[in-house]
Amino acid sequence: MMKNTLILLVLSLFVLQGCKKGITVVDGVNHSGSLHDIMTGKTEATISLKEVENVPHLYALGAVGDLKGEIQIFNGEPAVSTKTDEMVTIDNTYNTTAALLVYASVEEWQEIPVPSMVKSKGQFEIFVQQEAKKAQLDTEKPYPFMLTGNITKLDWHVVDWDGNNTDHSSQNHLDSGLNGVLSNGYVEILGFYSKTHRGIFTHYGEDTHMHFRSSDVNLAGHVDYIFLGPNMTLKLPKK
Repeated sequence: MMKNTLILLVLSLFVLQGCKKGITVVDGVNHSGSLHDIMTGKTEATISLKEVENVPHLYALGAVGDLKGEIQIFNGEPAVSTKTDEMVTIDNTYNTTAALLVYASVEEWQEIPVPSMVKSKGQFEIFVQQEAKKAQLDTEKPYPFMLTGNITKLDWHVVDWDGNNTDHSSQNHLDSGLNGVLSNGYVEILGFYSKTHRGIFTHYGEDTHMHFRSSDVNLAGHVDYIFLGPNMTLKLPKK
């Protein structure tokens, strides 16, 4: 009896030590930091990516600490984009921090063809919400989604903030780093939808926050605008 009690005590201590090391149990959509804080000048890191490295089937997006890049993680594979010498450099490690991080664990996705008439970002967001309801997701809560295929046009940016600049406007954030247009290329887009997190992890006036990666041109970053191509696929968490 005492031996069993001792074993349980050792196991309990092991679990507590694991928690102290940042092992995170994910239930639904989680976030660290907020866009509101960032827009008021609080750009310092709120979490290390090492804290979520062991989350299974991790999907995440966000901004690097001090707004020095963009974070994208697809099924545990990081693609952290930063500006270097007027180019975008991709780091595939967890060796960075985040001012904002939105993340979820998705073990399996269900695939839904996107109709050809869905083209603009606004049309796509309506379609996402309709399909989420059909899939019996709780649309009153935030949920992740993916969009894959050949995009017709994607406007993107990678932030590179000057710490001496105190004027945190959306336009200044766009202008601070690198931005461009990706046309007729294959992309994987990760997004989070929420009707109740504007100013937290979706921008004011928007219900989605999306980032992308493209292996064709070794590029990743924040999605500013999309115009969909034919035969694209929406992915939603399978219940």
